[in-house]
Amino acid sequence: MKILFVIISSWLTMLVCASNQAGEPTYNFVQNGKASYYANSLKGGFTASGERYHPDSLTAAHKHLPMGTRVLVINPKNQQEVIVTINDRGPHRQGRIIDLSRRAAEQLGIIRAGVAPVIIKATLPPAVADKLSKQG
Repeated sequence: MKILFVIISSWLTMLVCASNQAGEPTYNFVQNGKASYYANSLKGGFTASGERYHPDSLTAAHKHLPMGTRVLVINPKNQQEVIVTINDRGPHRQGRIIDLSRRAAEQLGIIRAGVAPVIIKATLPPAVADKLSKQG
């Protein structure tokens, strides 16, 4: 009987762990707004992180998210998604929340529009998420 209990308990534990790993990530930072993308003339220039900008990379600029943060960007008009890494500061135009690399903008289908509504999501340490939510 003890062996059966151990086997069933182990099986249930594995089932619970597997369902948590396969589930949707938990995001504690969500922002809605407009995205734009870098001009071709910025190719090879340095970003705020010290990296050079490459149009074919999946990177972006955000005013407050920590450098290196991986962000899910969603185009709500076509449901296209891309994951980018924050490596620069910006955007510097009012009303925009993120500047994307050209490749990221292509994957979202916003090249023709130039500026488009997006939803961005990130998983941050709780203290950072709390601080950013207070900044508005």
